[in-house]
Amino acid sequence: MPRPFPGDAFAHLQNTARLEVPDERAELVRATAESVYALLDELDSLELGETAPATAFNARWE
Repeated sequence: MPRPFPGDAFAHLQNTARLEVPDERAELVRATAESVYALLDELDSLELGETAPATAFNARWE
């Protein structure tokens, strides 16, 4: 389920990303951004159990 950008939230997103989206493409970009954020929200629902955070990975060769 897409996460909507109510009010001026989409304009704030553009300012944060330093993007200028032309008016004729704004709805397409808004819909795409909503879908991307919905996918990211799905990650919160995953049960990781005892999985260590990625920052705990030790890549040293021994």
